[in-house]
Amino acid sequence: MASTSPFFFIVNPRAGYGGRRFAAVSHRLRADGVPFFGAATLGPGDASVLARMSCGHDLRAIVCVGGDGTINEVVNGLSTPDGGIDPDAAIGVVPSGTAQDFARGMGIPTSRDAAVERLLHGKETRIDVGRIRFRDGRVHFFVNAIGMGFDAEVAGRAQDVRGAMSSIPAHLVGFASVFPGYQNKEIALTFDEGPNQPLRVRSSMVVVANGPSYAGVLRIAPKALPDDGLLDVVVIGDVDKLDLLVNLPRAFTGTHLEHAKVAVYRVPSVTLDSDDGVLVQADGEVVGLLPVHVDVLPQALRLLH
Repeated sequence: MASTSPFFFIVNPRAGYGGRRFAAVSHRLRADGVPFFGAATLGPGDASVLARMSCGHDLRAIVCVGGDGTINEVVNGLSTPDGGIDPDAAIGVVPSGTAQDFARGMGIPTSRDAAVERLLHGKETRIDVGRIRFRDGRVHFFVNAIGMGFDAEVAGRAQDVRGAMSSIPAHLVGFASVFPGYQNKEIALTFDEGPNQPLRVRSSMVVVANGPSYAGVLRIAPKALPDDGLLDVVVIGDVDKLDLLVNLPRAFTGTHLEHAKVAVYRVPSVTLDSDDGVLVQADGEVVGLLPVHVDVLPQALRLLH
């Protein structure tokens, strides 16, 4: 793709101060004579539509000015009919928002000016994309992580109140409302490359990670690499609420993996099922219920960073 091709910025004005950040980026690009155009999202799903409309055009990259949810929507907009990702599309990120797990995991600066420098002068790499297949045939992609259990319940409650407040307060409200009554779930995991019998665990939550950063400050899967063709499945077992609270700070450094009721499996794919009505969140947004089959598309996405 020629360097003179324009950037296409997809801006989520709801993500922190995304609109103001894009205005400053625009001023910088015009001053440097860099061709670009942009479009703002008005609501959920718009970023996917905009990304889908951009496919097939001569673009240097589709740049997300937003957070993990916006990036997730853009990547899902790049899907192909055969369940893959458009190999010609490239993305970039100018972080705007709160958690920024994908940007942190990829080493993308949260500083506006530094992020733009990476877009203009950084390198292009290829990274893995996670793929979720639901029983009804629906496919959803993720770039950082999916979660099932407690974290998905919190994400669901946060979505309910996010219209009235920003992301971090919404997730605090979600945590406070879910935590007192939450009951651990029975989840069955079947690894496609392993024993045929499912591993059945009573679990607080299960995370399938493509990157190490989680919830902005946690390193839930500290050894996860976004370009190794594997997913890190972190199973937090049947811990009680006190144990969860006491050990939560260990997830800031990744030492929670030493807990006796935490296990990690590095696999290319896994099937998860439950009879307990377990929610699934992808990159922070609830996308459905178990059962799901999750696999990885190695080197499927071009990234400027």
